[in-house]
Amino acid sequence: MSDYAQNEKDFQEQVFDYLDELREVGVTNMFGATPYITSVFGIDRFEANNLLKNWMKTSPRERNK
Repeated sequence: MSDYAQNEKDFQEQVFDYLDELREVGVTNMFGATPYITSVFGIDRFEANNLLKNWMKTSPRERNK
């Protein structure tokens, strides 16, 4: 795996961990989590939305491997 791909995977895991925590706390409906991701990670809305969609497609069991 290239360094770029590994960095991207690591970043996605960080965002997924954050989303898991956000869901546990119950601060927002997860469909409204995009602004939280953009604020915390400093990425644009499009990228945040894609990450959120990917997170929603995976089960908690898959994310915790």
